[in-house]
Amino acid sequence: MSRYPVFSSEVAAALHAQCRSALRAFSPELAAGGDRLLAMHTGEQWPVEWHLPWWLAQELRLPEEIWRGLTVCNLLGLGYVRLHDHLAEETTADGLTSGRQAVLAAALCEAALASQTQLFGGAPEFWRRRSGYMAAWLAALLEDGLPLSQPAARWQETELLRLADRGAPLKITAAGACLLAGRAQRLPLVEQALDHLLTAQVLLDHVDDWQEDLAQGRANVLVAFASDLPQERRHAEANQRRVLALLMLGDPAGYWQHVQRHLARAGALAEAIPCAGLARFIAAQAEDADLAWQRLIGDARGHLAGAVGRLLDEPHPRVGQTL
Repeated sequence: MSRYPVFSSEVAAALHAQCRSALRAFSPELAAGGDRLLAMHTGEQWPVEWHLPWWLAQELRLPEEIWRGLTVCNLLGLGYVRLHDHLAEETTADGLTSGRQAVLAAALCEAALASQTQLFGGAPEFWRRRSGYMAAWLAALLEDGLPLSQPAARWQETELLRLADRGAPLKITAAGACLLAGRAQRLPLVEQALDHLLTAQVLLDHVDDWQEDLAQGRANVLVAFASDLPQERRHAEANQRRVLALLMLGDPAGYWQHVQRHLARAGALAEAIPCAGLARFIAAQAEDADLAWQRLIGDARGHLAGAVGRLLDEPHPRVGQTL
């Protein structure tokens, strides 16, 4: 049983079918590719993107057809954002060329816009907020490196919150839910909760990806926290040693404290909204993240113990022997 509310398989399949219909209405030729892409992004992998409109709807008393429509917008937007991520990282999705990824991303964006227009029409407040969220996201994509000062000891929580802009499109349907329910006064709490959650998720993602990011020359927050060296290929080996040293020592500088603070703040804000589904998800993520972090530190210490053991097992020259 899930620790937070999730859709039944029947509801998830019905929402996927609605996304498929929205894509076909825009472009029958591109619907199959979009459908395959969305099938790769399940509710288990992307729980907030799938469930946030529903969680909010329970508290805001929005009818089912509204939260289903908002969820379809979210899922189409998720496909669009993920394709942009692949293009930015020069990776592929579903074996597509970069050109086909760009075309499919445009189709998903247009289908999402059409779905949003059905829900919001010409409501200026929604479109103003949507424009602001998308502008923040695009600006974050354009940033060269990380929006953080060095060294890590000077990092402030407000500075780290800028990382949340990398997930800013998630706020679109959250704001839409509040506006459709006539509860615009709850929007500041919703936005703040998502900012803290998204910041924590970026920090967690960079823990998972730090070795791959180092290998590919991509900026990584954990690496920036552990090392003040530029994140360039020529410094990759030195940066790797510094990350491993931080982990072997149990993170004395407190990277994990940043994660914990943002998750705790996100959870408190979710309860204040109130949004029980979101609060329960954040609590579950905090538990899972803490266990994963402890495993990571254990693995790093095991790596050190193995290296020492190999060194001790090597034959050493006797006293008086030429080194």
